[in-house]
Amino acid sequence: MPIIETRNLTKQFGTGDLAVEALKGVNLSIEPGEFVALMGPSGSGKSTLMSIIGGIEPPSSGQVFLDGVDISTLDDDQRTLLRRRKIGFVFQAFNLIPTLSALENVALPMELDGIPRVQANGRAVQALERVEMQHRKDHIPSKLSGGEQQRVAIARALAIEPRILLADEPTGNLDSRQSGRVTDLLRSLALDSQQTIIMVTHDAQVAQAAFRLVKFRDGNIEADLTQGDFSVKAAFLPVSSGGAPTDAA
Repeated sequence: MPIIETRNLTKQFGTGDLAVEALKGVNLSIEPGEFVALMGPSGSGKSTLMSIIGGIEPPSSGQVFLDGVDISTLDDDQRTLLRRRKIGFVFQAFNLIPTLSALENVALPMELDGIPRVQANGRAVQALERVEMQHRKDHIPSKLSGGEQQRVAIARALAIEPRILLADEPTGNLDSRQSGRVTDLLRSLALDSQQTIIMVTHDAQVAQAAFRLVKFRDGNIEADLTQGDFSVKAAFLPVSSGGAPTDAA
């Protein structure tokens, strides 16, 4: 069974003459353990899809299933609980609390969800070990590099043991060396731990870490390519009606 499946998913913002169709009947299926990169120009729909999968935005119509449950039918409280228990989020801006140590940042969401502090701290240490940041657990964010802060943010997302990890431009604030370390980490999580990862990125080099590339344009899926079918060049090629990259320059 797919871990994520969307069926005829649409999303409209605004009404009347000001209405914008962000998604136009998107059908997408993602299996457990896949690492999928979503690419496309600004306004293409990729970030909107991420928000709907993450339970942040409800769709206008259609269905989105997580582990067989149609989350499009859930109310706000149910979607909030879903995000706490099954979905880990990683953002471009890290979103770490500046006065808390790396360990405290990772443990805090679990404590807010009612997990006892001792247990939350134990899971936080394990998550920091997975991203090779246990030796920096007592440092506050200002004492960490950008790449280290993002690894702490990934540990925070992993500590809840999510079914899926949603990464929105996770390397957008990093230099090329730090970006490489973060993408290598995400790929190893998918390979070694079978962690399902969906990543939005504008960077074709970063997308190469994924197992699959889904390109969006104007609210539709323009191409859906497995790793053997795409390259840095292919990520930017026009797509023919048959769904395969053309030979255009």
